[in-house]
Amino acid sequence: MTATSPIGSRIALQDEFSQLGFRLVRFGQAMQEPSTTVSELMRLAQACGINLKLRVVGESSDNAER
Repeated sequence: MTATSPIGSRIALQDEFSQLGFRLVRFGQAMQEPSTTVSELMRLAQACGINLKLRVVGESSDNAER
């Protein structure tokens, strides 16, 4: 175990937040891309610490009920 100074730990924390921000931006971009697969979204979400749960619901129209 190594001792860190307050400045060193602050830099490490900033770097961690910077990396998280980059992963969140990439996840957001992937959510907007129609070609992104569900498995890619799951992987990107997990990298951000997000537990992504998807549910698919079919659209219904008035014609389908007749």
